[in-house]
Amino acid sequence: MFLKVRREGTRAGGFALWRLVVWLMLLLAAYGCVQYGAHAEQLWQALQQQAPGNTEAISQLHGMLAWDAGYFVVAFAVLVICAGAILGQAWSRRTLQVIAVLLAVVWGLLGALQQFSQWRDFSRTVEMTVQGPMDAAAQIALNHVRLSYLIAVAIRAVGVPVLLWLAWQLGRPQVRSFFHGRR
Repeated sequence: MFLKVRREGTRAGGFALWRLVVWLMLLLAAYGCVQYGAHAEQLWQALQQQAPGNTEAISQLHGMLAWDAGYFVVAFAVLVICAGAILGQAWSRRTLQVIAVLLAVVWGLLGALQQFSQWRDFSRTVEMTVQGPMDAAAQIALNHVRLSYLIAVAIRAVGVPVLLWLAWQLGRPQVRSFFHGRR
């Protein structure tokens, strides 16, 4: 297989769960690049359609475009680092360890706190807006939002330990031996 790297004097590595996690990270980072790129393109088109005197809307669109560009750059960097780890490049092992811990903390824990805060605000808004029984369409929409929230929480609950486990795995001697310097 052309992606399998084998150094002289070492045995070929078989299946390793950590490599599967790195592949998953690579695919999710690639998906993030596509999503942020597509959203940035939509924002750019909306920006081109704004009247020159509409400074507030233009400022908001520039801010959103800057966030999309930042997220795109980070997702692309994660993609490159994961590709380096899959190919066994020594420079990527430590970098991927740091990225895994940072993602666990920032995306997992801080994102969960932000999401919890948004859920509380949303619940208060629903309680203040809806008085009496809800119609069927509103109840279905509310149930969809609740399900989406629970799925996002479950993904974070699984993702944080997996990312921390990956960081730990990348420091183990068996995994370190997979990585090699430049030839």
